[in-house]
Parts: sequence; structure tokens; C-alpha cells
Amino acid sequence: MCPIPYPIWTIELTSIGKKSLRDRIPKRGGFYYNNELYLSPAYLALPIGSRNLLHMLINELRWRKGKGSKVYTNNGEVSFTEVDFKELFGSASQTYINARNKLIEVGFIKQTYRGGMGAGDRSKYKILCISNLRGNEMRWLNYPERNWKHEIPRSRRQLIGVGTQFKKGKSSRKC
Repeated sequence: MCPIPYPIWTIELTSIGKKSLRDRIPKRGGFYYNNELYLSPAYLALPIGSRNLLHMLINELRWRKGKGSKVYTNNGEVSFTEVDFKELFGSASQTYINARNKLIEVGFIKQTYRGGMGAGDRSKYKILCISNLRGNEMRWLNYPERNWKHEIPRSRRQLIGVGTQFKKGKSSRKC
């Protein structure tokens, strides 16, 4: 009889039920951060949450072989949801929002579509720190001198409760 290499009770039953996000991310994928990117003031200004989000957005890129280099087929349509970020890293919603805003501010990503109009409507981003981009698209190279805070998406106007809010100069008491 052949001995079992590990105890049976340590086997996780991941095949039963829904797989977690960690199981769906390919183990063999990756991205090469060159020294220009890794030692840039823009990358060094990122907190750990922003670095995690940047890596996960880059992980969503799909590519095919081109002439001598990779050609990214879905740059501009990349998304990684807040729910997935919270599940993967165990963080709060505000951490995701702060991370996304910082990535936009320093010039690593650009929002191409604003989602949130219904179920399944995701925001989409273009990643600006990969190869095969023109020099003027790599915003992060100009970060200390310029930033892109004005492109951070702001919340839409509040329309709920506008009619029942307190008006300026009026008392809340009934006369």
C-alpha cells in the first residue's frame, strides 16, 4: 500500500461550491516592473493599497504576440471591482477608492468609462505604465511637476432629499 504524502484532513475542498478570487487568479502570470518605473517618484509615492490595485489592474491585461513585443488587446477596458479588491486584500471600500484616486493622480491609470449605472456596469481604465505606449501617454514620468487630480471622478449631485432639506435663512420650527 502506498503511503499518503499528507494527512487527508488537511485537504481543502475548494472544488465544492464557489471558488474564491485567489483561486481564479492564474499563478503563472506576472508583470515585469523595470527600474525606471519601480524607482520613479510616482511609484514611490504610492501607498501599499495603490500598489496592490495597480498590480491587479495590470494582471487583468490580455496580450498577444506582436512584432518583437507584446500587444495589449484590452488596454482601456480593464477593470477590477471594489468587491473583488475587498475580498482579495481584506480591506475597506475607502481603501479601494483612495488607491484608485492616487493611481489617477500620479498618472498610472486613466478612467475611460465610468460605471455604476446598474448591476454589472463596471468602471473601465487604461493603464499608462506598460510598454508600447507613446511617450506623451506615459503621464507618470511627469508626476512631481504635474498631477492629474482634476481627473479623479467626483460623486454625482445629490438628488435624494433635496426637497426636504433645510433652506438657508429659514427656521426648522413650524410657526
